[in-house]
Amino acid sequence: MIYVLYLLLLYASSYRYTNAEQNPYFQKNGQELLLCRKCGADVADSNYLISKHSPGAQKIEKQNLFGKQNITVQTLINPFGVKFDIVTAEKARCKNIGPRQGADSWFPGYTWNICTCPHCGQHLGWSFESSGAKAVDNNESIHLFHGLILSNILGENFTDSLIMMPKMYKM
Repeated sequence: MIYVLYLLLLYASSYRYTNAEQNPYFQKNGQELLLCRKCGADVADSNYLISKHSPGAQKIEKQNLFGKQNITVQTLINPFGVKFDIVTAEKARCKNIGPRQGADSWFPGYTWNICTCPHCGQHLGWSFESSGAKAVDNNESIHLFHGLILSNILGENFTDSLIMMPKMYKM
């Protein structure tokens, strides 16, 4: 019994930590995984980044991030005056916390709730779901999307560069 449990645990741990390069999907499209900055869990694929503009954005700019060009980064301010730079994604692996809220939504026509890392619980951003009311930009094709806080995520290529040994230390 213990032997079977050990094998099952060994199999589960090897599955969970499969390297992205081993996945043929990532080799094919050349995109980059977005990781939780706190624990390194993969939370999204840059292939799913979209440009969903908020009418309440203080600043909107295009940046080259996560292996893609012209990613929309928006600076949004919550009712308490806290600024967040976010990117929007169609799909993300996050755990939604609390009931959906309609008040103070940065995206009119959408309700929101907090989105956290499913592995460590770090606040990653918010999930936005269409409330049935007409959205301001009349883009009804997006029913659900995520606003990910740029400072709470990082790209896998950036983490790879952190663990490379400088040439002067190589033997």
